[in-house]
Amino acid sequence: MLAIAIGIAMSVLDGAVANIALPAIAAEFHASPAESIWVVNAYQLAVVMGLLPLASLGERIGYRRVYLWGLAIFTLGSVACALSQNMPELIVARVGQGVGAAGVFAVNGALVRFTYPGALLGRGVGLNAFVVSVAAAVGPSVAAAILAVGPWQWLFAINAPFGIVNFVIGYRALPIPTAAAGHSISSARR
Repeated sequence: MLAIAIGIAMSVLDGAVANIALPAIAAEFHASPAESIWVVNAYQLAVVMGLLPLASLGERIGYRRVYLWGLAIFTLGSVACALSQNMPELIVARVGQGVGAAGVFAVNGALVRFTYPGALLGRGVGLNAFVVSVAAAVGPSVAAAILAVGPWQWLFAINAPFGIVNFVIGYRALPIPTAAAGHSISSARR
């Protein structure tokens, strides 16, 4: 459950921290408000567009595999965000980060279901919801604290060590991939 909680917390936090950093990012890159809002929009759009396809992919190839790939892509996207030299690079990196977060979000509930025994499933779902709500609530405060002591790039760079550690935890602890669903990604369930 620790691997699931860390991954979902990182993904939710990254949706919130960019909002706080927008003025600093726009000032550094001399970007207009219309251009700088794409730092947030790119992430959100990538997450929303990737949820259903990645959930279906998780059903086909295993939730663990999609989660770990999503976490790896999210972590690499975070590093790319921290190293971005201009606004277009940052926006593209945020799309990559969003695709990775979509992988984490898409299979999160399924991993909780396979992690907890049936009698404790409600506890697992409740803990998962608690982590999501706390991460969303503290995101602006965490971002403000980081920006008080460092540049905006730190908001993204801090994900690298957490992502690597979480990947190792997830690789060792997440449930073994489930059997394939027996239908193609494009076919609808009846």
